[in-house]
Amino acid sequence: MIWKIMLIFIAGFVVDLLVTKYTRYVAEKKIGGATLLSGIITIVNFVLLTLILQESANNGLANIVAFAGGNSLGTFMALKKA
Repeated sequence: MIWKIMLIFIAGFVVDLLVTKYTRYVAEKKIGGATLLSGIITIVNFVLLTLILQESANNGLANIVAFAGGNSLGTFMALKKA
């Protein structure tokens, strides 16, 4: 169970970095990059949310917290780098 939570945390981190890059592409009007990242982000989020919601109530909550934590750290790191 711990390894799954760690993977979900890492996935949340990576997804948030991709979202940050996507937002940058949109701001810079880079249509190709924004379009590609939009599709990738949608697929990854859908798969991750499906996996998270299929768990029992207790495990699902831990997975949601791990995903949110990864997203938060991703935002922090992306903004720290900028």
